[in-house]
Amino acid sequence: MSESRMNLRMLIVTLVVANVMLFAYAALTPDTRSQAGSRIEELQINPGRIKLMGVATRGPGGQAAATKGKSGPYRACLEWGPFAAADTGRAESALARLTLPQPAVQRPVEGGAKRFSYFVREPDAGVVAQIAELQRVFPGTEIKAGPCP
Repeated sequence: MSESRMNLRMLIVTLVVANVMLFAYAALTPDTRSQAGSRIEELQINPGRIKLMGVATRGPGGQAAATKGKSGPYRACLEWGPFAAADTGRAESALARLTLPQPAVQRPVEGGAKRFSYFVREPDAGVVAQIAELQRVFPGTEIKAGPCP
């Protein structure tokens, strides 16, 4: 009987030590879930922080292209798309609500299916932010900066 009582005491002491060690581990290790949540917010695109650079002087459409006979300076555009043919009406009405200084230009996208992209000429930071908000309504679309067609 004494041996079974000793085994029972040893088991209880072992369980108490294991519980204390588990509590110490949980209390002393940092919570990575809260850190991961703040990192995700830092990685998200903030449309207010997007800044457009000035007119390009090098590369396609810059000074070299202007000297080859192209008229006018290089113009930057914001490309938003691709849209299926059925979604172009919704996209046009959404762009019309933005009251752009110059209307967006619709161009077909290369590929098999009828798909279109919209080009907004020289948008300011506010227009870029508004189009980034509209992009959330149209999943599968992208926003790119590049030369105007």
